Amino acid sequence: MSDETTAIDEATVTEDAMRADGGSMTNDELGITNDEVSQAGEKLVPVSESIRYRKRAQAAEQRLVELQEQLEQARADLEESRQTLDAVEQRQRIDHLLIEADAIDLEAARLLTEIAVASDEEPDLAEAVEQLKARKPYLFRRDGRGAGGMSARPRGGPGGLDDAARIASQSGDRRDLLRYLRLRRSGS
Repeated sequence: MSDETTAIDEATVTEDAMRADGGSMTNDELGITNDEVSQAGEKLVPVSESIRYRKRAQAAEQRLVELQEQLEQARADLEESRQTLDAVEQRQRIDHLLIEADAIDLEAARLLTEIAVASDEEPDLAEAVEQLKARKPYLFRRDGRGAGGMSARPRGGPGGLDDAARIASQSGDRRDLLRYLRLRRSGS
């Protein structure tokens, strides 16, 4: 009977403590038995160990917040890298298409093409280059070679290509160099 008396005394003490603290509920009102109250007292952990567990939990929560911030930063960096890579790949494709289309001013043609396809989600780069070629033909070489500012045939003169090369290298004169280059281009 002494065990039952102890359990009842603990329950009474617990009820009295709750009423003293301003609590108005008894064990019976809470739906717990006196045995449960005594068993709960046996499961308590020492205060120093509880403080240590609490500090570890707080440190773990803080570390979790730090790791979540790092993860968000890594995701943002990854997205920025992907966008940069996509822009570089698109620029390379535009350059390739402009070179194939025989663009004279590659930078100006690239900028105009980039502006034309900037608003499209899935731009058709080949069509954009063709439209640019139709709108601004002066950015591209004409199909007929020899439409440049110099005449296709050099005006007469003695000597062949070798003589013109030798004269141009010895004299250093621009006129001699141009004569040599004209001869070389014409295949003479």
